[in-house]
Amino acid sequence: MSCTSIVQQIHQEIETRLAGFVDRDYVLMGLPYYRNVGDILIWEGTRQYLQTLPHRCLNPGYRYREESRIGPDTLILLQGGGNFGDLWRWVQDERLDILRRHPRNPVLIFPVSCRYEDPTLMQRDAVELAAYPDLTICVRDQASYDLLVAHFGNRILLVPDMALFMDPGPLRKWNHPRPAGVLHLQRTDKERVAEASSVPAASREGLTSSDWPSIEQIPVHWRVYQTLLKWGRLARQERVVWRASDFLIQLSDWFYHQVSRRLLIRQGAAFLGRFREIRTTRLHGALLALLMGKDVQIVDNLDGKISAFFRTWLEGVEGVEWVE
Repeated sequence: MSCTSIVQQIHQEIETRLAGFVDRDYVLMGLPYYRNVGDILIWEGTRQYLQTLPHRCLNPGYRYREESRIGPDTLILLQGGGNFGDLWRWVQDERLDILRRHPRNPVLIFPVSCRYEDPTLMQRDAVELAAYPDLTICVRDQASYDLLVAHFGNRILLVPDMALFMDPGPLRKWNHPRPAGVLHLQRTDKERVAEASSVPAASREGLTSSDWPSIEQIPVHWRVYQTLLKWGRLARQERVVWRASDFLIQLSDWFYHQVSRRLLIRQGAAFLGRFREIRTTRLHGALLALLMGKDVQIVDNLDGKISAFFRTWLEGVEGVEWVE
């Protein structure tokens, strides 16, 4: 199956598997206020999916400033990603905090990958989440699905990663007319594993080894966002006119959503677009390459979520190669 065909098929899978679950106006929470392009791609795919539905977003997605708009029947949507469990615990804690504040609301968690190193913590999460009868958890690979079905009492759905709902057209405009060389997109955070002998050394001719550019170097637009946010918080701490501090914080949120978010996607696509071939230990490096119609070689990361996703959705796809 070609990459174009699999993107179209997964697009349809997402629509089919989520049909009927977003059935009313909603709030979208748990958004990625950081520089990882992969999480921004998930957010963008989620946004594009929600825009196909007739229901209204009750908050603009800016942090949780509009939580007062959440009524007893409001649907709460939480962003997914590779962070359900204890590896990126602060993200899981944020989800749990939202649920604790709104225990009676229907909640849908968009597709996640799951990893627990601590079985006691997993059991504790399972007990707590069982108290939310109207909670639906989507997982994006078969291994995560099997884990949650075995240990959690909530409704569990197997749904592809939301980044694959993005329209590939605008992304492919960033493909260089004469791409050259190989990019080894290697994550540099705690999910990184020692490179196997099958992974080329950075000294190989024609090879560039790098993480996302926004992680390697802080973008100017990110510094602007952080400065606006800092000024707003300082104004609030110093008891400056409340409206001034409130305006600055809202302005920082607007800037992040309307400027930084778009520039992070553009920068990631333009970076991959320069290369003929992508080799990556980042799942969303592979998915962005797939959306852009590029050949991609996938190498696993620490928690195995790339191999799990590959086996669930991408095995046999032309141009997608698994490297042990």
